Amino acid sequence: MDIQDLKTLLLDLNCMTAFRHVMDNPAIRALVDLCVACVQDRMDEESLTEAYCRVYQAWLQILSEGRGGFAREALQAVLFEDSATARICSKGGVLPYSLLNGMGHDLETIGQLTSIEPAMFLLLCERAGMPGHTAVRLPVWEPTVGINLPDERMDEKMLSREGVSKVVSFFETHGTGLFAKYPAATYVGVDESHPMGLRGVSEPDPVCLDDLIQYEEQRGALIDNTKRLLAGKRAGNVLLYGDKGTGKSATVKALLGSFFKEGLRIVEVTPQHLTHLQEIFAALREFPCKFIVFVDDLAFNDSCPEYTALKTVLEGGLEARPSNVVVYATSNRRNIVRQRFSERQDDVNERDTLEEKFSLADRFDFRLTFLAPSQEEYEEICQEMLARRGIEIPWESLKEQARGWTVQRAGRSPRIARQFVDMIAGEAETDCGEKAETEE
Repeated sequence: MDIQDLKTLLLDLNCMTAFRHVMDNPAIRALVDLCVACVQDRMDEESLTEAYCRVYQAWLQILSEGRGGFAREALQAVLFEDSATARICSKGGVLPYSLLNGMGHDLETIGQLTSIEPAMFLLLCERAGMPGHTAVRLPVWEPTVGINLPDERMDEKMLSREGVSKVVSFFETHGTGLFAKYPAATYVGVDESHPMGLRGVSEPDPVCLDDLIQYEEQRGALIDNTKRLLAGKRAGNVLLYGDKGTGKSATVKALLGSFFKEGLRIVEVTPQHLTHLQEIFAALREFPCKFIVFVDDLAFNDSCPEYTALKTVLEGGLEARPSNVVVYATSNRRNIVRQRFSERQDDVNERDTLEEKFSLADRFDFRLTFLAPSQEEYEEICQEMLARRGIEIPWESLKEQARGWTVQRAGRSPRIARQFVDMIAGEAETDCGEKAETEE
């Protein structure tokens, strides 16, 4: 690359339209400023050195945040930062030719800028007037450093004219902004940092569907309903209720790992924030993703405003529930609402009171029951978990200990089985460590 090539690249950068916001990224801005410095007819050594050092400092910042390279930094700005281009693409349909052409130009230009070798920049600085004794003192950054693997949806081939279709497909599936970047979000309330009231969750619970044992029928029904949602078909709201520790919450969270690439997102809303459901629905309606609004551990009195808000959403208010949103809730109570014994003393109103309490659960389209496992099922869960952990201790030698574990904890559940297996695994690791020390 010579000075004339660099001038041509700067002209292309100045003509960016579709993804012009990428120029505001501090790291990309530093690269552009260095290019500008290199093409000046009269640029002093100090200014050239300062421009180069700002680029290296930008690279260090990228490195410190777990990203490796200017190309990846630029691509993240293209895909994950909100832009008019991304919003237009996310709506689907036929795109204007001028937009597609502009996207191709910009992606190609960004790709050219971020692919300039660091050593080439130093050579260009020398041609612009930087003394050789200064150039040899400046470090050369590595083009790509894989400290953390990039988002698997990212492809550096996107930074080219041929990458336009991939970028458009990304926006159509994942949208832009918060839900393009994060697989899940939690409602925390509207403030300056969270204009939609949602905080992105970058590392959700890694539980997978394959990690779960038993309850295949309940899990299958939930998966089928989620697939209907992803296919754009009518999907229902689901109540998962039953005994504690049976994997209700884990089953919902595990859906994310299986269907994230297909555009599934989870928004967790605590029971105390249920009065904001209509606002949350209104915000989610604008995204192309499919959403599970997840409410964990429901239990409240029928007189509280959260009860009324959820009931209104489930039965349908004046504004229809968005077609890309379903509600999945868990509860240890079949009817969700606590019932007081005194309510049964009023013979006149008892029937009406009970029907009102039952009505909330009945408003869910599907109700999946997770009951505590039998003793035999509990032992099967333990054995399966031990096998998956690679623990080869004969079951007969652990059976009584496993049963005693349930007595100590007054119940049986997959959670209690996992805690037992964790304990056995810890003891096995300790024994192996002590044996190795003895042999040494």
